[in-house]
Amino acid sequence: MRLKGKPIVGPPDPVCAGTVDAVRARRPGSVSPWPRQRGHATPAGPRRVLTKQGQAGRATQMVGLIAPWPRQPFGARAGRALALAAGLVLALGHGCAKAPEPTPPRTPRDIEVPEYLKDTVGEVARFAGREALVVQGFGFVTSLDGTGTTVMPPGIRRQILEVMHRNKVPDAEQILASRDTAVVSVFGQVPPGARAGERFDLGVRVVPGTETTSLEGGFVLACELRRVQMSRGVEARSEILALGEGGIFVAPFAEEDETAVPAGPTAGRILAGGRALKDREFRLVLVTPSVRTADQVVRLVNARFPDAAKGSRDPARIDLTVPAEFQDDKSRFLDLIGSLYMREMPGARDQRVRLLLETLAKGEDMDRVALCLEAFGAAVAPHLYPLGESSNPAVRFHAGRILARLQDARAVHVLEPLVMDDAAEFQEDAVRALGQLRSGLGLGVLSRALGTKSARVRLAAWQAMAHLTPRTFLVRRFRDKFDLHMVATRSEPFVYVSRTLEPEIAIFGEVHVRPPVLAEIRRVTATVREDNSALTLIARRREHDLHLEAGLAVRDIITAMAGPLTAEGDRSNTVIGLDLGYSDVVGLLHELDRKGALTGPVLLQPLEYRVLRPRPEPRPIGSPDEEP
Repeated sequence: MRLKGKPIVGPPDPVCAGTVDAVRARRPGSVSPWPRQRGHATPAGPRRVLTKQGQAGRATQMVGLIAPWPRQPFGARAGRALALAAGLVLALGHGCAKAPEPTPPRTPRDIEVPEYLKDTVGEVARFAGREALVVQGFGFVTSLDGTGTTVMPPGIRRQILEVMHRNKVPDAEQILASRDTAVVSVFGQVPPGARAGERFDLGVRVVPGTETTSLEGGFVLACELRRVQMSRGVEARSEILALGEGGIFVAPFAEEDETAVPAGPTAGRILAGGRALKDREFRLVLVTPSVRTADQVVRLVNARFPDAAKGSRDPARIDLTVPAEFQDDKSRFLDLIGSLYMREMPGARDQRVRLLLETLAKGEDMDRVALCLEAFGAAVAPHLYPLGESSNPAVRFHAGRILARLQDARAVHVLEPLVMDDAAEFQEDAVRALGQLRSGLGLGVLSRALGTKSARVRLAAWQAMAHLTPRTFLVRRFRDKFDLHMVATRSEPFVYVSRTLEPEIAIFGEVHVRPPVLAEIRRVTATVREDNSALTLIARRREHDLHLEAGLAVRDIITAMAGPLTAEGDRSNTVIGLDLGYSDVVGLLHELDRKGALTGPVLLQPLEYRVLRPRPEPRPIGSPDEEP
């Protein structure tokens, strides 16, 4: 008979030795528990076969003996062995065997958390869908000025022709043969929780092996972007998740993050050029599947954010919908859900609120504590009023920001001193917090913040005001290129340039060019003599150069560069603009700033993830060719 398990043959176990002796003693005068058989010698002693059981070998049991078997029919030998093994197991059951220690119950925590974070949704569930999806495809570039290529790999050429035929582009073969076109690799990341139609930035690079020397001034026609996946270590593309299209922004400066497109004429980005085709949903996945726990979490989430959670047939899955007020900050919405308290009894909630307030007052772990307090909703706002008078500015700021996010008017009183104090550590953050008051009660303080010392604070105040009341500021919209904003300020002037999503330039105050100066970039040259009040712009084209004069104000220079070549309906073909793109305008401003020729610095937007809001209706500057 073969016993299950891996046998371990060894010397007698001291724990079980007494039991073996007892078995031997049942047959007086017998050295071995086996009966003597004629013609077979009695072994000197039994050999035991042990099998490890329990956890990490904590207990062992003798499951049989090995000894010379007498010559008997197989059935008799097997029956006798089974009987003997059963008797030994019964004899050892109470003396030798040790019951395995119970396994400690599984807890949903991966790590130990502070007391105020226990019993939260984040302890019993994990979020799915918080990662970006990489998409990639090939795009066809037009509107180049002889810097493109007629050479492209056959496979890519076939894909481009298929896309052009589907879009019914006439004379596709002739277009591909032009040096004003090129093929590029287009790539990007669909943001977490993106809705169908949501915009995101794309990167573009020239396909290796082609003759393209520059993408400046190029426009990428609509192209399909597929999800990039790895299959057995090989990159593979699957379903179409997005479309890409738009003008190429070739940065005239080195990018600051390692994931950005490097500076150079053969690479760039399409600001807000990607458009998601499908909704990306967030989900909660319970650590331990349970219908009861799932129902409780759905009830808690919907009580705080109506209709934001929905159960499914899977007891471990809960689908989430991001409310409209959190579309700009989806991450905070998920963090708030993770901070919801599972205990619903009023006494338990009151006890936790007290603990959180005490922790915040001490200045400990304030960001996480603030999220937990905000998760309780408007009912917690009155408890924060005393903290708004704290001597600790960090405590005051966090209390005021929670109140602003809960739409409590008291936030203005708490945050105003921080906004108007140029030495306050939280000045910029306090401005952004006031911008979250949808009622507009903070607009008065925000307008005064436009006169503060810090350019970053003034920029934050303008962005908050433009979101709340978009018709407050003057703007000129250059169709399919960028927006130019004029922001009045009593402080030092500067120029703001965006590098993600909406292409826009904002001039704070009056910024001028200081003559004399000679600034040159790849496609434009600007020059002015010391005693001259007009700046000469020269745009280099393949056919011929275009010359145009503009005033020394940066606003006038931008208008001359980006404006149309001729006025609509003008048959005289008088040149009134150079029809240059966003890259050229930003490049010249950057070069003028580098040479110290501007009365105010050029500030570049930090490269960070933002959500593209619906374009508001701005207040037009008012010239006939400008649009609201």
